[in-house]
Amino acid sequence: MEQWNNVELTSITKKSYTLNHDYDGAQRLTKANESSNATSTNGNANGSGNKPSDSSQVLQPGSDIKPKLQLEQVEPLVRRLYGITISELKELKAYDDRNYLIQEDCNVKNPLIVSHSPHGYVLKILNALDSKKEEFVDAQNQLLLYLAKQNVVCPRPIANARGKYYSVEQINGNNHVVRLLEFIPGQMFHEVPTTKNLLYQSGEYLAKLDRALKKFTHKAYDTHKTLWMLQSVPQLRDFLYVLEDHQRKALCEEVIETFESKVLSVLPTLELQIIHGDYNEQNIVVNALAQVAGGDAHRVTGVIDFGDTSRSPLIFELGIAMTYMMLQAKDLVSGGIFLAGYTSIQSISTDEKNYLKYCVAARLAQSLIMGAYTHTLHPGNDYVLVTQAQGWLLLEQLWRENLDTVDELWQTTAHQYLTQSTK
Repeated sequence: MEQWNNVELTSITKKSYTLNHDYDGAQRLTKANESSNATSTNGNANGSGNKPSDSSQVLQPGSDIKPKLQLEQVEPLVRRLYGITISELKELKAYDDRNYLIQEDCNVKNPLIVSHSPHGYVLKILNALDSKKEEFVDAQNQLLLYLAKQNVVCPRPIANARGKYYSVEQINGNNHVVRLLEFIPGQMFHEVPTTKNLLYQSGEYLAKLDRALKKFTHKAYDTHKTLWMLQSVPQLRDFLYVLEDHQRKALCEEVIETFESKVLSVLPTLELQIIHGDYNEQNIVVNALAQVAGGDAHRVTGVIDFGDTSRSPLIFELGIAMTYMMLQAKDLVSGGIFLAGYTSIQSISTDEKNYLKYCVAARLAQSLIMGAYTHTLHPGNDYVLVTQAQGWLLLEQLWRENLDTVDELWQTTAHQYLTQSTK
């Protein structure tokens, strides 16, 4: 299988903001725009007092924000900005951005890059909306450089000819941020068997990442808000119309309302820090250790995609990550193993653990609603529906069948795994 893992990819379970679609009726589009403007904080809606965001920085239905770029335009851009002559070029799957895997021609001397990446680079051209948030782009670059010093394996940004880690380039009439990142070799979590040991390791690695992030600060995170932060879950109501199944719509409405009352109402009491915000099977890098009976042994070796980093409650980080791990394992119980790995490094208070199931449900609703929304924009793109079936099953299982017992279920599973003789 071809590997394209160090792209700061938007996961296939989420994030398609490329809006270029005629809705079923102009009234629906008008209503969505009015609703978006009325709640333009792009954060939580529980009266926490966030200042409204500039509407130009908030996703507006009907906007086509993906860079309009042809493959033949990439090489002259890369040569001008980074001095790289390309030997191999491939566009990678993405939603709103354009991402390209680049292999450098080693026969052409390039004095602009001092330390050449042996595995190649990823050129990332940001969508028109995120390209307006230059301060946040700088924050991501600084965070990646900081983590590299903390021995966290993640994509390292490469300085361009002007010594900057990004530039704003006009491409076919629109301004887009252009960045170059090192490629990280390995496989992705979803490409290897989802073993209990790998789930546990993934929890450990995230906890170490969060410890490394604890002391990182950047002023951009003080005001940065996106639709994919769990604080923004109430805004999902603007997109519920895409769910044709009335029972599923009612389920999501219930999840949103409960998340508001149980979690967002106590937001000021929760521990905040910079979190990764999208620790999923598409963003965890693994490598094989050795051949063992029954298959390969793998170890988590790195993490990618820091486009969803935010200053958020630490419990949101854990809830988001557990959601994707359980989706990948196709098992609600497996969340306990991941939780055991995480809490072996990073302690979580009992009170905050009690919010965990609501965070998982909120993330599931977020992913399912926005995935369905994306498909209405691009009906031929079934890529965005990969996790829909499993996601609805997991949400039903959690919310309808196990909500009162899932805390004990995860705790028991964690204890059993930790006390078994072999891992």
